[in-house]
Amino acid sequence: MPNNDVIQLEGRQQKITYYLTLGGWNISSPNHIINVIDKFDFSQLDVLVLVNSYHFLEHRVIEDIIRIAAQNNIEIYWARDDRDVDRQAIEEMSDELKVCTSFICNEVAADISTVLHNFDIPIVSIAGVGPYVQKFQVGLKLRNDFVSAGYKTLYISSRREGVLFGARIFPEFLFENGMSFSEKIYGINHYIEKLCREEQPDVVLISVPGETMELSQKHKLDFGYLASIVFSAIKPDVSILNLYNLKYTDEFLEEQKSYCKYRFGAVPDLFYATYTGIVESSLQEAWIQYYHGDKIYDDLLTKNKLFNEADVMNGLFFERVMEILEEYGSLDFM
Repeated sequence: MPNNDVIQLEGRQQKITYYLTLGGWNISSPNHIINVIDKFDFSQLDVLVLVNSYHFLEHRVIEDIIRIAAQNNIEIYWARDDRDVDRQAIEEMSDELKVCTSFICNEVAADISTVLHNFDIPIVSIAGVGPYVQKFQVGLKLRNDFVSAGYKTLYISSRREGVLFGARIFPEFLFENGMSFSEKIYGINHYIEKLCREEQPDVVLISVPGETMELSQKHKLDFGYLASIVFSAIKPDVSILNLYNLKYTDEFLEEQKSYCKYRFGAVPDLFYATYTGIVESSLQEAWIQYYHGDKIYDDLLTKNKLFNEADVMNGLFFERVMEILEEYGSLDFM
C-alpha cells in the first residue's frame, strides 16, 4: 500500500494522505509516515478506507471506528476480506449514527453451464504457499509493468482492495457455501471469459486466492480448495509460486513443481521469495507467527534461482515473465 499515492473510489481518484495501523506490521516507507490508529487526529480525514491487514478487526474496534467516523463526519469504505464480520450490525450502527458506510465487494450472479471456455489471451497466475507472501503486491507491479510496456492488462485480484487500484476482484460466490465445487469452477471460468470479452486485454494477470498447501499438521488452511477451483477454471501460460523466506533445497522446489502439476495442473515457472518468514516453532501452536526479515537467504537467489522484491521492483522479474511468454509464442513484443 505505501508504494501508491492514489486510489480509485467509485470512479473518483483520491489521494492517499495518511496511513493508519492498529499496531504495525513492519511497514517502512521513505515517503509516508505510518500512524498508529489510537493516537491519530481523525478530524483531518474525509474518507477512511479499511483494507486488509495482519490484524483481525474485533467488533468492538469496528464500533469504535464507526463512532469516530460519526464524530468527524467521515465516510467509511470497507475493502477488507473479513468474511465473518457482522455486516448487518455494521450497517445498522452506521445508519443509527448517520455514517456513510460502503462495502467493496463483487456480488455478481454465477453463470453456470457445463462448458468451459478456452482462452487465447495469455494468462499469468500468481499463487502462494500460504498467507502474507505478497501475491497482491507482485500482481500490482507486474500489471504496471505490462501497462508501461504498452499492453492492455486485466488484473483479477484475490483481495477486495484491488478495486482501489483498478483491478477486478473475484466474485463473492467463490467464497460462499451455497454452490458446489464444480459449479464454482464453471462460474469462475465464465466470469473471467466475460471480463476478457468486455475489456479485450492483451494479457490477463490472476492473483490466485487461498493457499496451495497446508503448512503443518495443525494448520491446514483451506486445503488448497480455492486454488483448485481457479486452476480448474483456467490454465496459465506462466505460473508463479510465492514462497516464504526460509531455507529451501533443490529437492523441495522440485517437489513443489510435482505437487502443483498433479494437484492443479500448473507447474510453477518462477518462484518468488518474500521477506516474510514463519517462526517455525509456532507451527506446533494454535496460531502461526510470522516475521519480516530485511534480506533473503543469499543461496536462494543464486543456487535455486528464486526471485525477490528487488527483482520485481527493478523489472528483472517482468523481463523473465516476458521471456517465457515469448518462448510459448503467447505474447508479441511491442
